[in-house]
Amino acid sequence: MPSASETKSAKLRRDYEAAKAQIQALGYVIPGTVQRRLYSCGKSNCRCVTEGILHGPYYQWTRKVSGKTVNLNLDAESAKKLKEWIQNDRNLRKLCRRLEKTSLAVLQTSTSMGKT
Repeated sequence: MPSASETKSAKLRRDYEAAKAQIQALGYVIPGTVQRRLYSCGKSNCRCVTEGILHGPYYQWTRKVSGKTVNLNLDAESAKKLKEWIQNDRNLRKLCRRLEKTSLAVLQTSTSMGKT
């Protein structure tokens, strides 16, 4: 019969392998956000002022590059694609944190580090 630490180690290994498989299944990853915007141009005779029908939608991808905020205008199809890639990036970061926590738990289980 396996000891409690062997059982815990096996569970941690399975969790680690499951997270790795989820990472491998991810598609493209890219950081940032995509925003959908509607604008009023402010011309007094334009429909955005007279009828309240705003211009757009326009899509913008915002991200940081070397500490500076960078924006890029997108068409609707590209915006949809980038939203998926951004979600993949968030999932990747979450899975990496899970790998780190699992690795720490394995270390604490296999050494006297977690024992007092």
